Amino acid sequence: MPFSNSSLSAQVKSYLTFLPEEIRQKILEHLHGVIHYEPVIGIMGKSGTGKSSLCNAIFSPVSAPRIP
Repeated sequence: MPFSNSSLSAQVKSYLTFLPEEIRQKILEHLHGVIHYEPVIGIMGKSGTGKSSLCNAIFSPVSAPRIP
């Protein structure tokens, strides 16, 4: 079960004791997903349209300009 043993999770579990185990587990898994949500972004496109260039421009550190 992904829920930790904190007092909050124990309190939530105590409210769900009347439910069958399978339903209780599904509810706790859903709550865990809501509490620990991490967004994921996908970039789609044809080959050669600049997906990697866009990612490099967004996530690469800014470099100092070159002096000739």
